[in-house]
Amino acid sequence: MDREETIIEGDSLSIIKKCNSVRPDKSLVGLYIQDIQRITTKARKLRFEFILRSENNLAHVLATESLRRREEVYLVNDVPIYAKGKARDESIREPD
Repeated sequence: MDREETIIEGDSLSIIKKCNSVRPDKSLVGLYIQDIQRITTKARKLRFEFILRSENNLAHVLATESLRRREEVYLVNDVPIYAKGKARDESIREPD
């Protein structure tokens, strides 16, 4: 299956910069960054982008609800029913 470009958004600018960097990271999260960089070299069309925390509400809903429900969530082409309203609201605000 050939995927289109995948964009991973995050509201931590320092982490996004580290994920996009090619230099080794020696911070406390360095090993995680190395794992991310290793995975991204295998992915053809993958990029990391910074998003303001105020614009990251859907991720917040997904994280808090999945923790509360004690369930793992894998997003492939859709979001769980409890997040559909938030996803719809965010897609209305985003220009194409």
